[in-house]
Amino acid sequence: MAKTGDQDRDALIAQASEWLARLDAGRAEPAEFEAWRDADPRRAAAFAEVAAAWSKLDALRDAEPRARTEMSRRAWLGGGMALAAGLSGAAYLGREQLFRARTTTGVGERRTLALPDGSSVELNTDTEVMWRFDRKHRRLWLRRGEVALTIAQDVLRPFELFTEQGLARLASGQFNARLRPAGLDLIVLAGRAAIETAAGAGQAAVETATDARQALAITAAGVAVAAAPEAEVQAVQAWRRGEIVFEGQRLSEAVEEYNRYLVRKLVIEDAKVGAMRLGGRFLTDNPETFLEALRMTFGLRIIEDGPSRILLKSR
Repeated sequence: MAKTGDQDRDALIAQASEWLARLDAGRAEPAEFEAWRDADPRRAAAFAEVAAAWSKLDALRDAEPRARTEMSRRAWLGGGMALAAGLSGAAYLGREQLFRARTTTGVGERRTLALPDGSSVELNTDTEVMWRFDRKHRRLWLRRGEVALTIAQDVLRPFELFTEQGLARLASGQFNARLRPAGLDLIVLAGRAAIETAAGAGQAAVETATDARQALAITAAGVAVAAAPEAEVQAVQAWRRGEIVFEGQRLSEAVEEYNRYLVRKLVIEDAKVGAMRLGGRFLTDNPETFLEALRMTFGLRIIEDGPSRILLKSR
């Protein structure tokens, strides 16, 4: 029969493991975790124990199979570190999914992230990425939003981009990845990319400056590969400068795109207004120039509608 002290310890280990999994997945607020940990010294000790055990398992990845098995058992069982039976399944995430670093941008924000291998990631508005590099792998997870990737050469470690839609392996070069409701758009500006999904696979290469840029699109039907339209290439280059470019899109489409950068969303009140065509180059952090263009070009009324909406109406 288990003693009360053992039961309490098992409960603490279970809680600590769940916090570790939630923090790794970006589903926990650091302040909430710190409040939980600091409320009881035993919690801090349990969390350190769980984190150290996972770290030790990771350090053993290059060990001989027999030694790895024996040492893993000692780490988890020999030291009395068996997890409670009621531990959440999320805590059993593979060690490759633990201890990822994480960066996000808010609506309208851009940020550049320097990775340990010399690669860089530019995050567009409302984007979240996580990454983990070790001696064998370079892995980055795109959870939401859009990123521009400049991948440094490393012949020993492939660069792997993970999304819910599939896995992309990227050679050294420049790429743009954007998550959409229907899937993932990956533009190859320079370099090579190969995508694998449950529904299919595809690859593309841009080897010289004269080669056409390539676009890979992941949808439920599989992976489509085609030359990237020049408008898409220009749109990628524009957002990295803090600009947004329209070339004859319907106003409804232009507003939907601009709203990615706006806390106060633009709302079209008239179907005829949404069908109008728009062209021009605007700053993503200065919607007033866009609204002024709508006033001057189409004679639209711009109506402030509380803190979250701006209405666009015909006169």
